[in-house]
Amino acid sequence: MESSGDEHAMESDTETESDLISELPEDILQKILSCVRIRTVVRMRRLSRKWRELCESLQFIRLDYRDFEHWKAEKFARFVNNLLLVRWKVDLHTFQLHWDPHTPLNCNDVRMWIGYAVKHNVKVLDVKLCLYDKTVLPPGIFTCRSLQELNLQWGNAPYRDYEHTGLVLPDIINLPSLKKLTLRDVEVDELSLNRFIARSPGLEDLHLIDSAMRLDLIASKALKRLTLDGFLYECDGFIIAAPHLTGFECTGCSLEAISWRDQPSLESARIDTCGYTFDCESKFTGVLAYAKKLTLFGPDIKVMLEKELPTCSAFEGLTTLEIGEWNLFEDLFVVLRFLQLSPRLEELTLVHRPLDYEGEEIDGMPIDGMTFGCPFLESVVIQCSEDDVGIEKLVNALVVNGISLFKIDIAFYGDIEKRGRAERIRADEERSKELRIFEKMAKKNPEWIYDDPYARRKPDSEQSDELSSEFDDLADY
Repeated sequence: MESSGDEHAMESDTETESDLISELPEDILQKILSCVRIRTVVRMRRLSRKWRELCESLQFIRLDYRDFEHWKAEKFARFVNNLLLVRWKVDLHTFQLHWDPHTPLNCNDVRMWIGYAVKHNVKVLDVKLCLYDKTVLPPGIFTCRSLQELNLQWGNAPYRDYEHTGLVLPDIINLPSLKKLTLRDVEVDELSLNRFIARSPGLEDLHLIDSAMRLDLIASKALKRLTLDGFLYECDGFIIAAPHLTGFECTGCSLEAISWRDQPSLESARIDTCGYTFDCESKFTGVLAYAKKLTLFGPDIKVMLEKELPTCSAFEGLTTLEIGEWNLFEDLFVVLRFLQLSPRLEELTLVHRPLDYEGEEIDGMPIDGMTFGCPFLESVVIQCSEDDVGIEKLVNALVVNGISLFKIDIAFYGDIEKRGRAERIRADEERSKELRIFEKMAKKNPEWIYDDPYARRKPDSEQSDELSSEFDDLADY
């Protein structure tokens, strides 16, 4: 009898523990569901009434094309429509749609889903499409009072539109809760940017990717992070007046096109320029003096640093430095001088680029007698091509100043590319493996499968997902 009682008690404990997760607060359960693939969430509706209610009040909807391999756009649209149809009338925290450019979605479907998100007070709207067959973006996005984070990367304007290079913003912009904005291939001029800043007083994080055009002045007292990655037209120059800016990234313009007013104290900066000269009189290093992390690439960066480093103060807080994109083997002054001014440096990456053509002259500054001390330096990576000559000169200059040869790693561009490609392949294979495991589990647990005509048909090899549609009949529930 005692044994039976113990077994009964153990079974009760097991049952309690097995459903312990269901007893967590709803906000935590919603966070858990936000990390689960949406197709798995659909299956979880069958576990219990509690899980069904949770799944039908989803606050985080994340749709990634990699979770819908071999699905046609029509089936995916039907899936999303049914998903939104069964949701309760509750607010939506996140709506994310990242879609494969090789299977374009219907423009009207995309607009309808965004309209649904806006109507349900979405806080984070994240849409990445490579094809969008409209010039004007849906205006409802830009008057959503609940929106805190907006990421629109939709591709260029239609090829047949000769008036616009990128997608066009509406005239009315009112996003009082917006904190982070990312736009790609969208025409953002000074007028539209001023609308954003004026009607989004809390905007702290601004990313413009292949979007900036005719920006003479970027002025904001709230802005903390600014990224300018590519420009729609040739960049003639702009002034940044953001005294509280802590992070700055800029790619695709000359260094002398960037001017500062109300100089900030940057904590991190990544500047990858395309110029070859620097004639500005302003002290550019002044905005970098307190940075902890710096990435500085480009020949005009070298010219600026040669001009300013001899007299600038030390970078007392700098711990991570990436620098180069010029011929480091022949011109080491900037690197050695930077190391002299960086007593707390821990990580150093040097990026070498050979001369543009054979016989090009190097107007480098002398380095005779230059020494430095970086007692905290633990890692040095030198990136170069496998056939580059002169690498010994750079390595020797580091070793002579006390850097152990064991801390120096030579990374060839070809090997870096191979490692990156292998990592992407590995990640894709891991994701596919997880999907196969999920489908295998679904077959072993028929109670997960909805009783619909597709589930009873034998799928062919090409359209197995299409014929095993587990979500078509959600509208009936």
